[in-house]
Amino acid sequence: MSKEGQYTLWRSLRTGNETAFRQLFEEYWEPLFTYACKITRDHSLAQDSVQGLFIHLWEKHDALPEVTAILPYLRSALRNRLLNALRDEHVYQKHVDIFTQVLDTNAPSSSDQLHLKETEQQLLLSINRLPGKMKDVFYLHRMEDLSVAEIACKLGTSPQTIRNQLSTAMQRLRNGWKTIAG
Repeated sequence: MSKEGQYTLWRSLRTGNETAFRQLFEEYWEPLFTYACKITRDHSLAQDSVQGLFIHLWEKHDALPEVTAILPYLRSALRNRLLNALRDEHVYQKHVDIFTQVLDTNAPSSSDQLHLKETEQQLLLSINRLPGKMKDVFYLHRMEDLSVAEIACKLGTSPQTIRNQLSTAMQRLRNGWKTIAG
């Protein structure tokens, strides 16, 4: 596609033109998916991230910057999205590993057990304060040990939406702990 064609396509997308969005999707889906697969080597994460990017483009079309070279812009946006997803997954797994290690190596005393019970109650209260869908997603992921894909299928939503809800839930719970621990 010529530079002028790219400029026209992007400008049309920014005005909310559905035909331009479909054309953008059809032209750039495969190269972006291939790019994401090379970075992550995880087809599911690559697909979710590319879909999330296109959803973002459509939802925020009126706030998109002016772009003359579409593919480099989309690759950059996708790379950032992938890095965030990989970082979030890595941080989550690191905390799970540390928590498991601490539980395995420390047999709690009776005062530790009491403190643990109080902490558990505070955590449950914090979880119950989450908004409805977010609380459901958090519960399914953390308590029932369902994967993001399983939750998305069960709730009829995209895996990226589930990841976003989990990320927001974790942030709210962390902020709640900071307030409690004060």
